[in-house]
Amino acid sequence: MKERDRRQSWRATRRELAKTMSRRGRKWIREVWAASARTAAALERLSPVTTPLGRRLVESYAAREQADSAEMYRALSVALAYGYAVRTVIVEPTDQPRLKPSAFQLSAQTDVDRLANDEAMPKRLLDPVRSIASSDQFDSVMTLPPTVWNGFVATATMRLQRQFTNSNKAKLTWRELSRERIEKMLRYGYALRCLDEAIDAEPELRVPDSDSDTGTDADPVAEGLDTASQPRAARGG
Repeated sequence: MKERDRRQSWRATRRELAKTMSRRGRKWIREVWAASARTAAALERLSPVTTPLGRRLVESYAAREQADSAEMYRALSVALAYGYAVRTVIVEPTDQPRLKPSAFQLSAQTDVDRLANDEAMPKRLLDPVRSIASSDQFDSVMTLPPTVWNGFVATATMRLQRQFTNSNKAKLTWRELSRERIEKMLRYGYALRCLDEAIDAEPELRVPDSDSDTGTDADPVAEGLDTASQPRAARGG
């Protein structure tokens, strides 16, 4: 059985990280992941540009995979938000390369408000974002060793499979919410943050709630992509 075809259990994740990373490396992954989870949980939605673009990425991928249920849409949206958050957390401490607007076929003088109000924008930016998230170009914006990125993917898969498939009420199986699908969304979210950096756009953050749990185990919610705008099929209507 291929690694990607297995359930990403806690034991499997621990074993994988132990085989590929030092103790110090594993500790760093845990710390970065905790910070990323807090960052993702703080998102109300992405920027005015990347919110509709992220929604389109999730919709098109779910349709292509014939996995467009409301629960799958939400799970994929959460994975994308995690990818966006990981980039936010590591970009400065690890000196990750930043892209210019031209990498997304935009001019250096791109106006964020005008771009956000351009109805053709999501369609025009889909291919550049997908290209940056692809295997051929991803290492131009993610320069840490492959084992580090794989550690993020393994941890995200473990967390999301536990969140969306481990209860009696779960509507997804771990095979449906596979590691391959989760990594695709992580890469998309990571690339979307690169786009926001390039055009100086920022996400909308939640208003802090004194009663909320902001611990390291916090999970982001699908509102990071504004679930009120989910596709009609995903809403069941």
